[in-house]
Amino acid sequence: MGQKPKEIKKPASLRRRILFFVSGLIILSLFGSTISLFRITEVNRLLDAINRVSMPLGRLFSQMQSDADVFQREMERSLGFSHWKDPRWRPRPVPRWIEDILESEVDRLQALVRVDAGWTTIEGRAQWESWAEGVHKGLGDLRADAAKLYQALNQHDDAEANRVYPRWKANLDEWRRQLHWGADEYERMARHTFALAEKRVAQLRTGLEIIVAVVVLLSLLLLWLGEQALRPLRDLTRLAREITRRGLRKEDKALMPARSLSRDDEVSQLGREFHRMATALLEREKVVETQKTQLQEQNRLLRKMGELNQNVLNSIESVLLVTDLSGRITQINPVAEKWLGITDDKPVIGSELLSLTRFLPLAEAGARRWFEQLATASETVRIDACQIEDKTYRAHLMPLKVGTGGAHGAILVLDDVTEELDIQERLTRAENLAAVGRMSAQVAHEVRNPLHSIGLEAEMAVDMATSIGHIQLKQSLHSILGAVDRLEKITQNYLKLSKLSAGHKRVTDLGDVLESVLATYAPVCEAQGVRVDWNREERCSLAVMGDSDLLEQVIGNLVRNALQALEGVPAPRISIALGNAESGMVWVRIEDNGPGIPPQVLSKLFTPFVTTRSQGTGLGLSFVRKVAEEHGGSVRHVAEKTGGACFELLLPMLGMEMVNESIAAAPMLELETHG
Repeated sequence: MGQKPKEIKKPASLRRRILFFVSGLIILSLFGSTISLFRITEVNRLLDAINRVSMPLGRLFSQMQSDADVFQREMERSLGFSHWKDPRWRPRPVPRWIEDILESEVDRLQALVRVDAGWTTIEGRAQWESWAEGVHKGLGDLRADAAKLYQALNQHDDAEANRVYPRWKANLDEWRRQLHWGADEYERMARHTFALAEKRVAQLRTGLEIIVAVVVLLSLLLLWLGEQALRPLRDLTRLAREITRRGLRKEDKALMPARSLSRDDEVSQLGREFHRMATALLEREKVVETQKTQLQEQNRLLRKMGELNQNVLNSIESVLLVTDLSGRITQINPVAEKWLGITDDKPVIGSELLSLTRFLPLAEAGARRWFEQLATASETVRIDACQIEDKTYRAHLMPLKVGTGGAHGAILVLDDVTEELDIQERLTRAENLAAVGRMSAQVAHEVRNPLHSIGLEAEMAVDMATSIGHIQLKQSLHSILGAVDRLEKITQNYLKLSKLSAGHKRVTDLGDVLESVLATYAPVCEAQGVRVDWNREERCSLAVMGDSDLLEQVIGNLVRNALQALEGVPAPRISIALGNAESGMVWVRIEDNGPGIPPQVLSKLFTPFVTTRSQGTGLGLSFVRKVAEEHGGSVRHVAEKTGGACFELLLPMLGMEMVNESIAAAPMLELETHG
């Protein structure tokens, strides 16, 4: 119990000494600063007086003495006694301008001496004000006497002039004397003011030097005491640096500074605490080392699992994106990176999934509702095939779960089913065409023989009607023959469609094919008044591998359809363009300004027997698509804002026909087999 007060008292000694010296420095600095501030205030007051009064007053005295000389010369010249005897001399009043100048300067003089700026004592300022008032009064008397003298001289009143002139002369001399007294007094006062200012500055300099010297001595003493008291910290700092560099060891406790531990000030307390800290750290180091080993093993397992997960993610060939329940992207696989066109300049991690351009079709299809459904039900959402740009994708939105809890994220998988659906469509179309071919061949064979007989009988009946002169019967028989011819053409089309083959492929220029078609239909266009415009892209290759006769029939069918659609349309026009696509295909686009294709027909436009004309067979566009596909190409209807119909034929450029040869071969063989 007796040592406790001692331990409380001694550690505070270092602090008290430091506080004592610091307080002394602060008090001394405040005392010196107060004295210096007082001296600086006096010097500033003196300098302010010099700036505001003394210097303007000096300039004013110089100007007034100069103007007083001018004033005296003008008065002597206008009213001087030396001119009275000159018969040619005439008295003149004193010039008003010099009187106004002196009046203005006297007013300024009175204003300056009234300024309370510490430039003189109260008694001195009263004396100056009295003097300035006397100067002002003397100037007024001079002006009054000058006016009286001028009046007497002007009226030739010599008696009055001799009486006024001595008084005027005496007043002028007295006024000049007062000005000289003021100038001399000002010089004396200015010298006294500057001497006082220099004295105050010298006192301020001396006081500051003394204060600085005392502060420096006390600071040096404080530094010495601090160095003596804090010297053990150097050893502790060195030891701490060594421990930081190489780690804590058992022998480090023996390196503690013994001197610092033997005292009872704050530094000694720090040393003892450092010693206890080192002991505790050694104990904890053992625990940390064990935990570190366990953590390294866990990290190794986590890295291995992460690498395995990443390998699985990289091996998935579908587009895969991981998001949170709000649709914000957290992870993607390399296929998705390539699909989205991700670069270092355009990262998508953290972006809103549905804000990306490629996912706008999903957003329009209600993707936000799918995320909400996933958050509540935690069940996989199967998304129907949707069109994204020029491809078709089938998607699955699966919940990302942790343990047995609910979904805390989502996994979106997109599979490109464009080729799969295209193959299915081609197979379905091939099956339909094969069935049509079989049915067409059977119907054609069953119908052609009766049609042939009906035609022969009708021709014979026409000859008989002609011979007997039965005009009405002849006309009816001609109608029957026309119907027979139309049915014959229909059966020929059926047989042609059922026996369609790839023909004899050779290098063919689509430009030459188009010119041949236009030459064939030129009379029809001229008869209908249809304007045909066509252009070809510069430096484009139109060479394809195909049967020129079949290709001519394909383009001819499209041109004939356009001509039929333009019947009755004002200013009919057909626009034809040819060029190359980036995919290596040659395209031919045929567009008209007719009424266009009805919306209800668009979905089944290329289906056999579908037509919008009462006299049509519905086989023309089926024939066009069949020939295009057997040449490795395609045909499609392109929606135009003008309202007319536009068909685009795509065929492989020369050198690419082998790419699609295998795709086009299978359906063709089936049709040929059943033909």
